[in-house]
Amino acid sequence: MDYCGIEFTAIESPDGSSWKWQISILDKDKIKTSGHAANRAAAIEKAHEAIGEGLRANASPEPEVQLPHQIHNVLHILHGARSLPSSEAVAALRPFLNAVRDRVAKSDRIAVASVAAVEALIHRLENQGIANDDLWEEAIESSLSFANEVSYPGTIRPISQD
Repeated sequence: MDYCGIEFTAIESPDGSSWKWQISILDKDKIKTSGHAANRAAAIEKAHEAIGEGLRANASPEPEVQLPHQIHNVLHILHGARSLPSSEAVAALRPFLNAVRDRVAKSDRIAVASVAAVEALIHRLENQGIANDDLWEEAIESSLSFANEVSYPGTIRPISQD
């Protein structure tokens, strides 16, 4: 099964008395990766909770983590967060905003656009509990542009006028 772009399994025990859930995630120190539950629905719910915790943990990079890693994390979250409840999506996105907002130069229009789009998305999720596809797409597209700029600095050259 898939939840927010993360694969997980929920398997019934051989004797049928319980279910085991398991997720695959890179940073096993920050997230519970497996557990048991009484039934299938509870196993799926616990897996979803662990995935949400993992997304939030991975969205809170240490201060020394470089900007390309932070923007990559927010893109991963943006692509999977639509299926999260709004409060969980906000909790997953806010660490990126807090980490990047003060590091963005006002002259960097692409970075400013990304921060503004993520802020608008968070604002709508907090105030209305739902955001339309346009807000999600704007946040994804502007953050993707920001990621490309950060990953490949100086590769965009102005067109000469001659």
